Amino acid sequence: MMTNDFTDTYNLYQASIFRYYLWKCHNREVAEDLTQETFLRFGLCLERKEHIRHIRGFLYRIAYNLFIDHVRRKKEASLDQLLEIGFEPAIDLWHHTYSHLDAERPLKILSKMQSPYRQVLYRRFILGLGPGEIATITGETPNAVSVRICRGMRHLRFLLKDPPPGIRMAPLVA
Repeated sequence: MMTNDFTDTYNLYQASIFRYYLWKCHNREVAEDLTQETFLRFGLCLERKEHIRHIRGFLYRIAYNLFIDHVRRKKEASLDQLLEIGFEPAIDLWHHTYSHLDAERPLKILSKMQSPYRQVLYRRFILGLGPGEIATITGETPNAVSVRICRGMRHLRFLLKDPPPGIRMAPLVA
């Protein structure tokens, strides 16, 4: 399709795509943005010279997928909207300090644990890697890593209840 064909398609379907979005989201600005995005993606498909059998169906498929993406994204945008109207989330310094102190004790015990458990728990909970990623690094199966994480957590919980004599722990005040 050439530029004239894109313009003709835009003129022919723009209003109906806009009404579709307006019916779905009940917000004129969002409907206009999504309509523009629909035709932008349509134009990109034309540039890639993709074969399009039914233009109207293709446009509505793009519109449907964009609307689903918008609905999923909307939860993230709601905080932005709150910030725009003046909402300021409070920073609770006590909670931050207490969380830091609460994490000190397990980290101290973790550093004294046996190597396989220490390494797998460090990679899982400090670095945030998943069992599959840890398995790739260590050369083990993901199942073996999951078992080691479970056993390491059980051992860590046991040590947190009754630490060995070599580790001095300050009592936590709640």
